[in-house]
Amino acid sequence: MKLHAKTLAGLEDLVAQDMNQAGATEVVVGRRGVSCEADLKAMYHLCLHSRFVLRVLRHLTEFNAKNPDDLYRQSARFAWEDLIPVDGTFVVDATVHSEVFTHDHFAALRLKDAVVDRFRGKTGQRPSIDRVRPDVRLHLHIAGNKVTLSVDATGAPLSHRGYRPPKAKAPLNEVLAAGLLALSGWRPGTPLIDPMCGSGTFSTEAALWASGLPVQAGRRQFAFMKWSDFDAGAWREVRDESMHGVKPVETLIWASDNHPGAIRQTRHSLEEADVDGMVQVSQADFFNLRPPTESGVVVMNPPYGERLDPGDVVGMYEGIGDRLKFKWTGFEAWVISSNEEALKRVGLRPHKRIPVFNGALPCKWVGFQMYKGKKSDQHKQPSR
Repeated sequence: MKLHAKTLAGLEDLVAQDMNQAGATEVVVGRRGVSCEADLKAMYHLCLHSRFVLRVLRHLTEFNAKNPDDLYRQSARFAWEDLIPVDGTFVVDATVHSEVFTHDHFAALRLKDAVVDRFRGKTGQRPSIDRVRPDVRLHLHIAGNKVTLSVDATGAPLSHRGYRPPKAKAPLNEVLAAGLLALSGWRPGTPLIDPMCGSGTFSTEAALWASGLPVQAGRRQFAFMKWSDFDAGAWREVRDESMHGVKPVETLIWASDNHPGAIRQTRHSLEEADVDGMVQVSQADFFNLRPPTESGVVVMNPPYGERLDPGDVVGMYEGIGDRLKFKWTGFEAWVISSNEEALKRVGLRPHKRIPVFNGALPCKWVGFQMYKGKKSDQHKQPSR
């Protein structure tokens, strides 16, 4: 079958790597998504393991439609009764980029009508609509006249790990945090310092990674479990193999913040993810914080300036740069921000700048290397 994994901009290559590890073939990287050919076991593996995927969609059919009525007629030809239980529920999500189909909601409505009318014609009954927890979530994608119909394999987005505090303020998306860690080059075994931890997403994702467990190990329900071709034996085999091969990597992880509320939220995240024993948490101001080890990776998500005076933000970023330069030599630091001017005021020359999005905000994930001594000295051959 053909799959399409939706992800965040900048993480596509990471998803492609996960697909290859799952045993998928014909992997094609797109914009905010990656397609492949896969069997059921590869799909189960991808849903269970990939920390960089939002949703996995299974391709159903595609065709060209000249207008909304044509969309209805051709959609009604598909055997929806083989996919959706007659006493079940479904919902339609639509993404439309077309001059012919000018409204997402109307296109979704025509597809819904086609599904319902086919059921009525075949069975005399019809499934119900459930926008919150449907048995089947259909995806309608229209580009010009090309219509692609898919079914969601995941259910709730895979970014919903289940550990986020209910009142977390402006937290990083879990998939984004995991992706930023991977893009920085950090891997379990390398010390990680999260000195402006907020609700603890960086630290929790790092601890989950270091635990060796599949990132969705605690999840009990996927949408594919309600499909008619769900293979319970194959699913158990994939899950058992994943859990049997768990090998935790001893990793030093520190999380701190100067706000007591942030510390409470971080502890909540770690406890809910069952990794609280893997992270040292303390209340501390980064500008007074001493490195807990001689080297490692520092990850930071400071304020971007939406709720602070611009002058305060610039001063904060200047202070971050000074602190990193003089107190964190031997470390690599990564900062995400949408504020280009503030990033410049860090005052350090970045060795890498990676464009990403935090929600709708275009950001840069910027890496700085704090060398001991001069940078040029790092490339000199030792004297004999």
